[in-house]
Amino acid sequence: MIIPGQHRCVLFDVDGTIAETEGQAHLPAFNRALEEAGLPWRWTHADYKRLLKTAGGFERLLRYAEETGSDAGALRHLLAGVHKNKNKHFADILASGAVKPRAGFAELIHSLTHNDIRWAVVTTTSRSNWEALWNYSLSPLDLPAPTVIVVGDDVQAKKPEPEAYLLALQRLGLAAHDCCAIEDSRNGLLAAGGAGLAVAI
Repeated sequence: MIIPGQHRCVLFDVDGTIAETEGQAHLPAFNRALEEAGLPWRWTHADYKRLLKTAGGFERLLRYAEETGSDAGALRHLLAGVHKNKNKHFADILASGAVKPRAGFAELIHSLTHNDIRWAVVTTTSRSNWEALWNYSLSPLDLPAPTVIVVGDDVQAKKPEPEAYLLALQRLGLAAHDCCAIEDSRNGLLAAGGAGLAVAI
């Protein structure tokens, strides 16, 4: 699918694509933050799998509040604090070395570089979460840094809207046919496809 000479950049989703961060880091980080906030919610893997259909951690908290019949509006400020604290726990889990990139990821990046193909990151996660993954899991592998990084903080509309991918293409100065995307979710497929990109799931 990645064709040297045709594709000039590969755009990667992060959570679940570059590394299995969802179950190994995001979920336990959420549960720690919820407990510290005094909320009785504890998410199982099944809960979290369902909630992943909603892009963005803060948005997942709001959705869960609605599912439980809570007043999401009244809890908005509290949940914003939960989300901020959750990101600190996420970084701590990454710093412990608990999360490694998917098998073959480092080799793929080196192969792309060898073939003069750049790589970029397009994710709905926060910049701090991406930086934790880069600093603790990826940079130690001596990987070249991605040419462009677009995170959830950079856009108004997260996946499945194509805004993040369109912004990445703009920053790269490339057309959609010059690139392809690697994703792991329906939201990601819709976002990348909506930007005109070929997508591998």
